[in-house]
Amino acid sequence: MSHLFKTALRGCDKLPPLPPTPMKFNSHSRLLFLAATVFVSIGAAQEKASVAQLAFLTGSWRGISSSGTTAEELVSTAEGGVMLSAGREFKDGQCVFFDLVVFMEKDGGVTLIPHPSGKRSPHLFPLVKFDAAAKRATFENKEHDFPKTFVYELTTPDHLRIALTGDIKGQTTTETYDLKRAK
Repeated sequence: MSHLFKTALRGCDKLPPLPPTPMKFNSHSRLLFLAATVFVSIGAAQEKASVAQLAFLTGSWRGISSSGTTAEELVSTAEGGVMLSAGREFKDGQCVFFDLVVFMEKDGGVTLIPHPSGKRSPHLFPLVKFDAAAKRATFENKEHDFPKTFVYELTTPDHLRIALTGDIKGQTTTETYDLKRAK
């Protein structure tokens, strides 16, 4: 035992005993604790991503929304740690909605910043789940009403599904966009 360690321990025998631990760990609770620790570690690792991992979104997409509008999404490349997306919705030949979305690297992860009707939203949506194999990215802000989540999923090489879920008038609502790669 080193001299420094012995010096640090000197007088410890005079300290009052620690109170009993309120929770006893048996082998089952140790296993649960270990599993929870691993799960939390994996969850944190999934949040770490780069914009380049979202390259599957790049392209020109066109299709239909669940509300019946024709939808168009143009997504830039992931160059420089930023991707830009411009979306429009049409009904009877008229543009009824447009938005801009910025995907940018922030604090070791990716954040979605929406700009509905061209105005920056104060609500940021960090990437909370990323599945590279499934080509699925989930952005979430539980404090926002609608949407609370944006899920982008490339279901086939030429089919992009975007789902927005949140609360409207106290009801959970999902708006989906089924888009095909424009040729």
